[in-house]
Amino acid sequence: MWLTNSKSKYSVLIMLADVAVINFSIILAYLIRFKFTLPEFNFQPYLQMFFWISLGGLFFFNLYHLYSVSPRTRWDDQFYSIILAVALTLMLSISLTYISANYSFPRSVFLLSGFLQVVFLLGWRYFLWRLTKRVLGVQRAVIIGTQADSLETAGRIKEFSESHIDIIGFINDEVDQEKSGDEEYPILGAAADFEYILAQTDCDVVVVTPSIDAALKEQIVCSCFSAGKEVFLIPDLYEVLVIKADLNIIDDIPVFMVKDYIEGNNSVKRLLDVVIGALAFIITLPVMSVVAVMVKLDSPGPAIYKQERVTRGGRAFTLYKFRTMVQDAEVETGPVFALEEDQRATRVGRILRLSRLDELPQLINVIKGDMSLVGPRPERPFFVEQYSKEINGYDNRHRMKPGITGIAQIAGKYNTGPREKLVFDLLYAKRNNILVDLQILLHTVKALFMRDKAS
Repeated sequence: MWLTNSKSKYSVLIMLADVAVINFSIILAYLIRFKFTLPEFNFQPYLQMFFWISLGGLFFFNLYHLYSVSPRTRWDDQFYSIILAVALTLMLSISLTYISANYSFPRSVFLLSGFLQVVFLLGWRYFLWRLTKRVLGVQRAVIIGTQADSLETAGRIKEFSESHIDIIGFINDEVDQEKSGDEEYPILGAAADFEYILAQTDCDVVVVTPSIDAALKEQIVCSCFSAGKEVFLIPDLYEVLVIKADLNIIDDIPVFMVKDYIEGNNSVKRLLDVVIGALAFIITLPVMSVVAVMVKLDSPGPAIYKQERVTRGGRAFTLYKFRTMVQDAEVETGPVFALEEDQRATRVGRILRLSRLDELPQLINVIKGDMSLVGPRPERPFFVEQYSKEINGYDNRHRMKPGITGIAQIAGKYNTGPREKLVFDLLYAKRNNILVDLQILLHTVKALFMRDKAS
């Protein structure tokens, strides 16, 4: 996904299988359309475009990370990725026929082959997904960290049914089970004795939380590496900053050079923001007009809600969005986060939040230059001040221009915490380039269909 560039050693075979399925679907569509014959006049254009259709399919499948999925990837994530990748491949194929003036390529074949590709690719990929899950099996895991961090991590792993991880216990210094207040996850021993405990415990995976001291974390990783156990290291912020650091040598001292990495390709990114933002604004203007009328008719108050947010450099700006809550919703409570089932939301507001249509007016912020299409979500000054005190390095996100969407919005969930979102934002900063922005925008389309994704 966004966090790794690793590829399965079977990726080439999977790519070849995908190409075979895509082209088999097109040939089958021809056979169905022409009653099990392949007229040369109509079939020849496909043969001429075979290479480009195949290449385009692989390109879009790769953009949706369908060659770097793991057995722990949710099926609905792959489901929507496949449908959208097929749709883009189909659009490319139709465009190629117009560019090359191959009008003898029947449009009915395009539509039928698109349907067949979705059916066959979903079937083939679901089989592969189930097979890899069966091979992986359920892995037994031990979590090392403070009791609070361990409980939070265990709860989130348990909540994710596709994790295939069974938590068998914690290792921390709260050795008194009665004081820990939790019977589901026994404390196996103190952190200082981790090596002996792991040797005596039948576990496959060790999960290390950020609360572990750096020196102890190093010992744990080295010990597990020697013992052949997998380590899931939940990164601390400094560990994120080390990603993609350059390895250098000062005399005989190996060093990682952690350089400034934020805000590359500014001029190109700004140009794309203006062009794509303006086009999107024009295209969605009829939709926004209808939404504005619905908001006004549904409840008293303005259709557009203005709120102060923080942009690059800590500067405040006015963010625009469609109003989704009753007027003056925070008069009594002060600034509070919107909840997934917020009682303050209006009837139309709930629909707008679910569909993310409430964010459309932010295209104005993009055109004005306060925001980008892709970047960290802008936060309110009240919460910025709070998080800056609680989370070390939080202000680093204000070195980037905020965006309508970002990695935190497509990889995170609605209830993902601010620290985890900061990690996603810094990971984006480390990989900030136009291709990554394109991938995030394409995945944002997918996220619109996935209700639990972050907003």
